[in-house]
This record gives sequence, structure tokens and C-alpha cells, in this order.
Amino acid sequence: MVSRIGPLVEVGKRKTALALHVVGGLAGGATIGVLLGFAGLLLRAALGDALDTVFVIVVPTALLYAASVDLSLLPLPHFTSERQTPGAWDCALGHYPAVFGWGFDLGLGVTTRIPYQSLLVLPVAALLAGDLATAVAIMGVYGASRALAVVAAISAAGSDYSAACDAIQTRVLPLKRIVGATGLVIAALIVIS
Repeated sequence: MVSRIGPLVEVGKRKTALALHVVGGLAGGATIGVLLGFAGLLLRAALGDALDTVFVIVVPTALLYAASVDLSLLPLPHFTSERQTPGAWDCALGHYPAVFGWGFDLGLGVTTRIPYQSLLVLPVAALLAGDLATAVAIMGVYGASRALAVVAAISAAGSDYSAACDAIQTRVLPLKRIVGATGLVIAALIVIS
């Protein structure tokens, strides 16, 4: 993603392009949040307060599973989509719409490859929250954060985007462990509270 967006940033106004990418991520996250939120409202109507119990059981259990995969504690399957955000959007849409579209696609969260299993629990949590605003907040923050990670990589890369991609790849395993450990902490906090 960095190697595709980076050159487009150089073509146009850097701050505008990067801001569009983050806005796209936020919009993508908010969009999937609205869908999950409405589905959660239907679950809330069907299950009532029992949905809170389902949340407290399912989300920490899913986090425990995902963290076990991220931390390589157990040889469990890694679930992810093999789909990548289309690189040809800059040719089809133009520079700024492509940068926005790539952010939007990443912000959806579930439509592209995900390196950390713990992140897959976010849509589950958004659904089981049973509240539209909470679901939009969870997924909107996720979408903006994922887009901001790309912006940070581009900003740190200067003009050597292939080096930035290599640097990101070398950090995947340590970041995976951090995400997994964070997932365990969040699971414990949910169970304790």
C-alpha cells in the first residue's frame, strides 16, 4: 500500500493526499460500523440484555484465540482475506479519489488482508455491542488508525517507498506480538469489569 500511495502523494499536494487517505479510512470504518451497528440493534431487540452476557463471553474468548495466534502460542489457523486493495485505482479513478478509496477500503477492515488476528475481533465487538454509536466508534477509530499507519509509513519513508515497505515487513512480527498482548489485556479487562 505504501509503495502505491507514496508516489501519488508526491504527484499532488502531500497533506491533502494524506488527509484524504485518513478521511477515507474513517469513512470506511464508519460505514462498516453503521452496518454492524444496525445488525447489533437487531440482536439487541431479539436478545435484550442477554446480548451483554454474550458480549462478555464471546469477545474475550475471540480475543484469547486471536492473541494465541498472534503470539504464536498455539499452532492455530490464521484467518484472513487474500484480497488486496486494488493497485490500479489510481489509473481508473485519478490520484485523489484513489488515495481516498484506498483509505476507505482499508477502513472497512474485513475486505483486505489483515496481518493481526486480534483485529478481527473488532467487527465482532462492534456487532455484539448492540449499539449503533458504539459500533461506529469502534470501527471508525479502527479505520482511521489503519489509514494513519499508512500515513506514518509514507511520512517516514521520504522518497524511498520500497525501503518503507521493507521496514514495515521487518516489524510485522514484533507488532503482531504487541497486538496479541494487547488483545489479552483487553480480554482480561472485559472479564474483570
